Amino acid sequence: MRSLRRRALFLSAAFFALNAGSARAGGGLTGASLLTRPIGARASGMGRAFTAVPGAAESVMYNPAGPGFAAGNEVYMAYMNGFAGGSYGLAAVPLRLGGLVLTPACLYYDSGKVELETQGVRETVTAELDKVAMVSGAYEPVKGLAVGGTVKFTSLRLAEAASASVTHFDLGALYRAGGGLSVGAASLNNGGDVKFEEQGDPSPATLRAGLAYRTELDPANLFDNAADVAYSELIVTADWSRTVKEKGCYQAGLELNMKMAGELLLSLRAGYLFNRPQESLTLGFGVKKGQWDFGFGFEASKDLGSRYPVSITRKF
Repeated sequence: MRSLRRRALFLSAAFFALNAGSARAGGGLTGASLLTRPIGARASGMGRAFTAVPGAAESVMYNPAGPGFAAGNEVYMAYMNGFAGGSYGLAAVPLRLGGLVLTPACLYYDSGKVELETQGVRETVTAELDKVAMVSGAYEPVKGLAVGGTVKFTSLRLAEAASASVTHFDLGALYRAGGGLSVGAASLNNGGDVKFEEQGDPSPATLRAGLAYRTELDPANLFDNAADVAYSELIVTADWSRTVKEKGCYQAGLELNMKMAGELLLSLRAGYLFNRPQESLTLGFGVKKGQWDFGFGFEASKDLGSRYPVSITRKF
């Protein structure tokens, strides 16, 4: 009896998760789809074209070599609403230890509550709760080149009844070629099948490659000659990515950074996701003052509701 109840809960939750999150899960083609949903506000605002952007904590989701160019230590936290009432969260702490940047991080997805009825008993359970604990390391063996790797311990739980766990690993490289140009590539989410009892799906192994170009603008006050802008720069990015069993996709983004009066840095972001049936335009902005950095993003969606990633960073 208990085994039948367990299976009923599992099948009901799996059906709910597949239909409520088809866009984020690649149509149910792979397991552990949480790993393919980066949530950082800055990367999101730039169309998730972030593979070749150096020095950011949220780079651990795109290229583990990215934090290798971090200037110092920081605490980074991000949140994003999901489809059908779910939520995502990410926390990362890049720590520079000499030439090595070590980044412990954790990621979660909570799909929200759902009511299930089994053998006449009705109860409310969490439809899906996924957690990932990870440790990432990045190193600059020669000036301008960073290499990195991440180990991820992924735990998935459906309807508070069925669970699965699997270990994944990432590898990446990022090269600052000079003249403002950066090139990056990464292989993410490599690991065994994600299995709930006898059922199994492949892990969402993903390949990414990207370019980023940064240039200083002159004059700095690009929009208004009367504005008090001491410095401004433009970053343009482009990425290609492909998850196993899915078609390759392109994404592009840009970021305009302007240093205002009082050492306030204002960032405006925009991006576009190509070849996505549900997703396209992304927007965002950031405000940095002293050791604090706040970010907000917007991801448009046709039928599944827009997402609003937010982040906060504290350098120390």
